Parts: sequence; C-alpha cells; structure tokens
Amino acid sequence: MGAIDDIYQDRLLANAGDITRNQRLENPDASATVFSRSCGSALTVDINMLDGVITDYGQAVEACVLGSASASIFAKVVVGKTREEVVAVRAAMQSMLKKNGPPPKDEWAELALLEPARAFTNRHQSILLPFDATVRAFGDANVAASDQK
Repeated sequence: MGAIDDIYQDRLLANAGDITRNQRLENPDASATVFSRSCGSALTVDINMLDGVITDYGQAVEACVLGSASASIFAKVVVGKTREEVVAVRAAMQSMLKKNGPPPKDEWAELALLEPARAFTNRHQSILLPFDATVRAFGDANVAASDQK
C-alpha cells in the first residue's frame, strides 16, 4: 500500500462522509470562519459557552476529505472543552504533522487517523481548520463577553 493509500483509510473516509455536528447554531456566542489556501477548504464554527467551556458546537464544512475528517473527529470531542484544551490539542496536532510527534491521546485519539498526512504538508492547513476556527471563535466570545459588562 502506498503513502496516499495510507491516508485514505475506511475509518477516515467514514468520518469525512458523515461529518459530526455539521450544522450551524441558531444563536451562537461566537463564530469564526477559516480557509486553507492550499486546497480551498473552508470551515465555519459556532460555539456556545458557559464559564469558559464549550456547551454547544456547530459547523459548516466545505473541505477536502482530510479537512472534513478532521472536522468530524474534532466535533465529536470538543463540547465540554476549554480554550486551553483546544489550544493544547491543536499544538499536539501541529507537532504530529510537522515534527513527527505522537498523535493526541485519550478522547482525541481518533485524530491519529490523520497521522499518515504528515508527509503531505500542503494538507496540514486543511486538517487544522477546526482547531484554528475554534480558537478564533473563543477570542470572539471573549470580546463579546467583555462588551456585555
């Protein structure tokens, strides 16, 4: 099996074909849209928060297979997480993709399906879309919260 075949495994394709939480929230506390210049993928996330924790999450995914799979896996786990937890798992994904670090563990372990993509640097940005958008949305939520005080 070649490197490209290693990426497009059945479990990864299943995640990409059935994206978790692939619907925008009606009244989000914050939203953010990010794009991948390398492949044209786009992702918009909506979050609701309480005391710095994500209580609901929605997304609109227009991404390649790798970006869609990443968004699907991410959405399965992100509710209940803080900004710090999202930043930490984003750092773990960057390390996995760019520095041959280990994949994320525990409830994020399914992200290891994307490990074979480390050889395809032009896809890293697409894989990181849900992480980048959520961190950006956290920033918007903090601004909105301070505006209401």
